Amino acid sequence: MKKANAWSLALIPCLGLWLGAAPVWGATAPPLSEVRVFKVESARCTETIPERAQSTQMCTHRGPTKVSVMEVGLGNNPMGRFNGAELNGQRTPVCQVGSISEACSGAGTLMGYIYVFDLNVEAQGWFEYSNSSINGPRNTLKTLLNIR
Repeated sequence: MKKANAWSLALIPCLGLWLGAAPVWGATAPPLSEVRVFKVESARCTETIPERAQSTQMCTHRGPTKVSVMEVGLGNNPMGRFNGAELNGQRTPVCQVGSISEACSGAGTLMGYIYVFDLNVEAQGWFEYSNSSINGPRNTLKTLLNIR
């Protein structure tokens, strides 16, 4: 039998400290159940996007624009695109704390993410977001929004 060296044993308390500050990860990860665009912001206006909307309605967005996507459940392949071009997005974890959903701050259970994508809208086009669930049923969900 091999003896554990001091370096490998030293990692155990360090990992415990790191994991102690995180949200509860021991629960089974919730499957991906919803993805949708909920806000589009540009210099001209900010629109709250209703469920099942297929297009922005309030104004014509041009120039730097932020698109916010809500994801309920956990996925492992997030992809944002505008007119087919891949976008980089920033994500914020959302935790369930009691009956309230809020940005994770070390309490609660991770339930999904908010993604914000920065794009430059020169003309009307299609924003698409998709992700695949990390566990059963391993479905892929997609949302499309025509940005006018």
